[in-house]
Amino acid sequence: MPELPEVETIRLGLEKYLVGKKVEKIELRLPKIVLEGSLYGLVGAMVERVRRFGKVLVLDFSPSASDDPMTAGQVLSLVCHIKLTGQLVLTGVSQVVQVSRDKVGTLPNPWTHLIVHFQDGVKLFYNDIRQFGWIRVLPSSEVQNFKFINELGPEPDIAQAGGGALTLESLRRILAGKKTSIKTLLLDQSRIGGVGNIYANDGLFLAGIDPKRAAGSLTSKEVEDLYDALLTVLKRGLEYGGASELTYVNALGGEGEYQKHFLVYAQNRKPCKKCGTKIEKIKLGGRGTYFCPECQK
Repeated sequence: MPELPEVETIRLGLEKYLVGKKVEKIELRLPKIVLEGSLYGLVGAMVERVRRFGKVLVLDFSPSASDDPMTAGQVLSLVCHIKLTGQLVLTGVSQVVQVSRDKVGTLPNPWTHLIVHFQDGVKLFYNDIRQFGWIRVLPSSEVQNFKFINELGPEPDIAQAGGGALTLESLRRILAGKKTSIKTLLLDQSRIGGVGNIYANDGLFLAGIDPKRAAGSLTSKEVEDLYDALLTVLKRGLEYGGASELTYVNALGGEGEYQKHFLVYAQNRKPCKKCGTKIEKIKLGGRGTYFCPECQK
């Protein structure tokens, strides 16, 4: 599933190319992806900003110009969680676009469930092979109180986010006394927002911490090392435009490159980059977990 660096990369692209553009038409091909509200209330409204809360994207619009009396004049936001295989891809922008043939193919395609048409010819495609992702249209004033967003934990402070930032002291409080494995806790979005399986694996490796250890067993120095390691791998992921491990692409349909720089994630039986010992894979909390038995204690 796309994590903080991937979703932030998408946010940056949407912000760059959509802010100031007005919606001309909504083409909804799979109504069930919209769990709340009406996309048609966005017709005639302009994108004013693009926010992110953990792995959730929020497009804020100007007051609705819709003919629908239920939404006319309302200030609405499109809230989207792309989940495992969702994509948000733009066409019609001035920049030369290299859309990934492997990850996207043609547009629209059989997995295109929504097309937002803007007045200047730009189109925003929402694709999702597995259909796990969702969209909601909410009053902008209610976005931060929306249950899913309101329950997100603070996130490592590497990019602009709508929620709170994870500090070293808050990480200490989150881990204190917890018997849950440190790897499993890092994936709990109610504890820490935005961190997923890729960056939890690589962060623990960089910090030299065994993913099986109880979160509360980490020393003060180890917590500090983990905090720094998470910031490092997440920043690196953002610099590389995210990891295109499954279907992830940026807002222009291009692939990220962090998958070429994984430290231990998806490196089962390959030599450790530090000591040469073969990387091992186990399951923790139902998720594939990769570590070096020599370097991580």
